[in-house]
Amino acid sequence: MARYFLDTGPIVGITFLHDLWRTESERLFDTDNTLYTCQTAVYEYCNRTDSNSVETADIDWETEEGRFGDKFSTVRAAQGNLDIKLRSYDDDELDLDTLVDLFISEARIKENVFPQSLIEEYIRPNLEDFLSEEIGDQDLTSKVARQAMDALCDTIQTQARNKKKRLKRRVKMAPEQDGDWKMEKRQLDFVGYRDRLILCDAAYMKDRGLLDKVVTVDSNHMYDNRKKIEAILGIRILLVKDQFADDTSYLTSGAESKGQDTD
Repeated sequence: MARYFLDTGPIVGITFLHDLWRTESERLFDTDNTLYTCQTAVYEYCNRTDSNSVETADIDWETEEGRFGDKFSTVRAAQGNLDIKLRSYDDDELDLDTLVDLFISEARIKENVFPQSLIEEYIRPNLEDFLSEEIGDQDLTSKVARQAMDALCDTIQTQARNKKKRLKRRVKMAPEQDGDWKMEKRQLDFVGYRDRLILCDAAYMKDRGLLDKVVTVDSNHMYDNRKKIEAILGIRILLVKDQFADDTSYLTSGAESKGQDTD
């Protein structure tokens, strides 16, 4: 087994069926590796609001704000809109692609995923699999379509809350760092403020000999700057698409990795 430090992305990814990194995050969480995160990541995940900060918020796993709240409330709003829209369709206008397109539109996925080719590659297959299984061998009438979409939205919301509870048990919290890490934070000015806090928490664990790898979905800031981060903090940045220790599913999935980690 190995130890990995998670930024916010993989935690969001495992939570929501329609997240861009759901399948990749599941690979990591299905291993027996020990997973850590920190207060800042949990703040971003489910505590951040427009009126608080990571320094002032009461941070816990139970609150439904932050990125969790944003995605959850969007699906809840989409559920009602989808029912109304589908009532305007004739049966012969409906097929699986239409249902998936409607969900992608109402759940505002295109507004948040770039490039949008990633939607076709990662998100659409999960939605198609769910709806196809839900519809089964029924004729795709307007009523069946509404029921299937309702089941999809219900499942996403129920799973999200259940996953959040499991995350609290599955992911260990990083020990509180000592010192202020001011010099390191200044050197990390090429990433955002909260990313700096997350990276310094991981570096503190590295200095204690506990781990040296951070897993992210952020290819633009963290991963693309991984060499600079490693030079400053001595920690390795892995993309959630990479192979992890004890990850047998990676070997059989045909996935392509930008790196491997076996220890």
